[in-house]
Amino acid sequence: MRKALIQFDGSNFYNKAKKMLPQIHLTHFDYSGLAKLITKEKHIDITYYVGEIRQYPNNKKSKILYSNQQKLFTNLRKQNITIKLGYLLMSSGVFHEKGVDVQIAVDIVRGAIKNEYDIFYLISSDTDLIPAIQTAKEEEKKVVYVGFENSISRALIKNCSSHVILKKKQILQLIPNN
Repeated sequence: MRKALIQFDGSNFYNKAKKMLPQIHLTHFDYSGLAKLITKEKHIDITYYVGEIRQYPNNKKSKILYSNQQKLFTNLRKQNITIKLGYLLMSSGVFHEKGVDVQIAVDIVRGAIKNEYDIFYLISSDTDLIPAIQTAKEEEKKVVYVGFENSISRALIKNCSSHVILKKKQILQLIPNN
């Protein structure tokens, strides 16, 4: 039985989905449903990577973002999805995600070397992950790039074993009450 690993780069997924469908709210999205849509594998481990939001005193935006992220985490846990956290650094009132890409890259490489998966699905368009992808392929792992029809990474298509392109209709069917 093949082992499949699906990794969501949370902020990358969020930004690409919102660019495609600005009106959607992903707090209650069916992430495990998306995993089943893109792979027919029976044994799937899903990990969601994201920067952890902290509440800052007298910062209303941080309180709203924190509340929404906690709702997202509850939804992910209900779907048996592992959450791995980086952090968000606030600089000049703007949040910047830190540490997430490194965690994803380390998990790609470690998982390939330790034979934790046979096929790996990367839901991200971050080309910084290409060296990790190449290492996984050198370890004879299949790496599948999962991108969005409105924002395709040609570099990831070129460097991965294969690809799946998500369409607007597929995303909409995984949002409750659509």
